[in-house]
Amino acid sequence: MKIRMSATLAAPVVIALMSAALADSDAPTVSELQRQIEALQTRIEQLEARHTFASFMPNVAERFHVMHRAGEVGDWAVASHELAEIQRITGLATAADAKNGTLMQGMMAASYAALESAIEHGNAKKFQHALQQTIDSCNACHVATGSDFVEVTLDAADALSLRHPHSLKQRGSPVGHTH
Repeated sequence: MKIRMSATLAAPVVIALMSAALADSDAPTVSELQRQIEALQTRIEQLEARHTFASFMPNVAERFHVMHRAGEVGDWAVASHELAEIQRITGLATAADAKNGTLMQGMMAASYAALESAIEHGNAKKFQHALQQTIDSCNACHVATGSDFVEVTLDAADALSLRHPHSLKQRGSPVGHTH
């Protein structure tokens, strides 16, 4: 089995290990450094395996609903903070799934820009429109990724919870759906 480490993490790890080796008179051998690198790669794989593309969606959903409520009362500071967190979280999506992460980021870009503008200007009407645009984008992305049964809604009364704002209705099990 070939072990991989993302380029973003590999370079700093190797540099840190080599710097430590050069600064220490009791420097580890090359084979010891290789063993440490392999142990770090294994640990990274274990951590990455805990997070799937779908595992961060409840955090996005909860922050989306907090942003929604904040915008309804005109608390633009909280709405701005929550949008920034949503963007940060979804920005990590490509690490979990490069294909779907890239698709999601592309599909959500216009919605995020509309939300940013509405929040920046404190425009409640444009904010409500941008929220609906975002819901439409989320649901279109779900359709594109084969998760069309996950239908996002703004109406908390129709949803399971704020962390899982799925419109619940009677329907069969999806065929071939995986995460």
